[in-house]
Amino acid sequence: MTVKIQPLPPEVINLIAAGEVIDSPAAAVRELVENSLDAGATRIVISIVPEKWQVQVADNGRGMNLANLQQAALAHSTSKISHLKDLSQITSLGFRGEALHSIAHVSELEIFSRPNTGMPLADSEGWRVVYNQEGEAIEEETVAIAPGTVVKVSNLFGRWPLRRQGIPSAAQQLRRVQLLVQQVALCHPEVTWQVRQDNKPWLQISRSSTAKKILPQLVRGVRFSDLEEVRMEIGGESPTSPKGKQSLELVLGLPDRCHRGRADWVKVGINGRTIRSPELEQTIISALARTCPRDRYPICFIHLRISPHQIDWNRHPAKTEIYLHDLSYWQEQIKGAIDKALELGAETMPESPLPERVEKLLKASEKKGVYNTRKSDGGDGGNSGDRDLGLIELKAIAQLHQTYIVAEHPNGIWLIEQHIAHERILYEQLCDAWQLVSLETPIILSNLSLAQLEQLERLELEVDSFGEQLWAARNAPLILAKRDDCSDALIELSKGGDLEAAKVATACRSAIRNGTPLTVPEMQDILEQWQITRHPRTCPHGRPIFLKLEESSLARFFRRHWVIGKSHGI
Repeated sequence: MTVKIQPLPPEVINLIAAGEVIDSPAAAVRELVENSLDAGATRIVISIVPEKWQVQVADNGRGMNLANLQQAALAHSTSKISHLKDLSQITSLGFRGEALHSIAHVSELEIFSRPNTGMPLADSEGWRVVYNQEGEAIEEETVAIAPGTVVKVSNLFGRWPLRRQGIPSAAQQLRRVQLLVQQVALCHPEVTWQVRQDNKPWLQISRSSTAKKILPQLVRGVRFSDLEEVRMEIGGESPTSPKGKQSLELVLGLPDRCHRGRADWVKVGINGRTIRSPELEQTIISALARTCPRDRYPICFIHLRISPHQIDWNRHPAKTEIYLHDLSYWQEQIKGAIDKALELGAETMPESPLPERVEKLLKASEKKGVYNTRKSDGGDGGNSGDRDLGLIELKAIAQLHQTYIVAEHPNGIWLIEQHIAHERILYEQLCDAWQLVSLETPIILSNLSLAQLEQLERLELEVDSFGEQLWAARNAPLILAKRDDCSDALIELSKGGDLEAAKVATACRSAIRNGTPLTVPEMQDILEQWQITRHPRTCPHGRPIFLKLEESSLARFFRRHWVIGKSHGI
């Protein structure tokens, strides 16, 4: 039997295309929200009635006149691109001209819109347009409406009941919409969001100036002070990118304060859209390895503003996956931004400014006095190197319970646990130079299991049989080789874990123990080495290293006020 190859009917083609773009109520919301953002909206209201399969998105964007409304839902109609070359320089969120046509094909679609021209009310009209299955305008009427657009989608998948059966439950759809809005809000913090379920307020996100101020509204338990933000302008260093302004914005939950049980808040945004990028997400997780506690994951949002020529959006109908040119370059940029966010330098931990009136008064007085309101900019020999490195000024003054280093800071005092601070120092030294050395006198180990012998072999430790249940270790990590407890350390290393775990175990065993008395110079040396580590906030096990008490907090507790003369009744 001969099978005849023939073209598909237009209605079948349209249904296949619509199914790729609009596969759920959440997908309809996504496409409509992207259109609203492209229209310059600063307020977007989403209404969902799951039982009626109804979605509505209203915005205060530019709006459309009647001529544009008549074209809006036709197949492959868009205002975003017009030539083939435009596909290589896309800057808008929607560009294919598929969204409204696909929605019209699987639902009942009507749009209310009025141009937001800034002209007097009499100079612009609002219109309501109803579309048929092909996206053609079949009903038009003037309506009273505020400038902007309202898109109403009813009876979604009503003509294809089998499609509805394959869609997750209403609760799952609402969850998808919630995640969608949260992710878009991070990329567009200047927008106010409101989501209504069954005509009742359900979710609201207030506008702000940065993603850092948005994130605490989205993740329960995260405070603004728990986050660090880094913004980097990136020039044309990338070998495949044209010269021009590119940027990276990082919002990172400090690992000593907030983290998650899942990697569900490791987000990547590119040019205003949150995407799925396993490579970049894994870069973030790897860069923060050994900073969060065991089985915990960071909270992190990266937003890259990249030249459109570096991105190919035509990988997935939902535009949630992309082809990114020169991936390794951007991975290095992300690692650098994370390292910068975790530093303890002046940029990431700026000094708290004094009130302007007090600042002026103290500066006028210090000319006659012997004190300064700020650190001197002049050279003092020993501390000039710290300023060149951008380090904060920490001065060891005491040891508490032979466990904590008490350090003075221009804005308060810090407590640093000596063992885990030293552990962080040693761990990063081992990461930079893991060195095995031969032992002049082999160390005898006993009662090793086969699994332990295999583990030592994986770590490239030479162990030879030395008799009945005895083995001779011929080499050891340099940092352990001269320790009296080297044999105990080798036994510990034999009990499992990869090379990274071995480095952590080695650093932990070699670090100064709590209960060890230290002189002030020894404490100062630890502070200076610890400050310049890449990840100084937590030890390799994820424990916080320091506690800071700011002068402002101390003043509030002791009820002191910067009002000169008030205590004397002036």
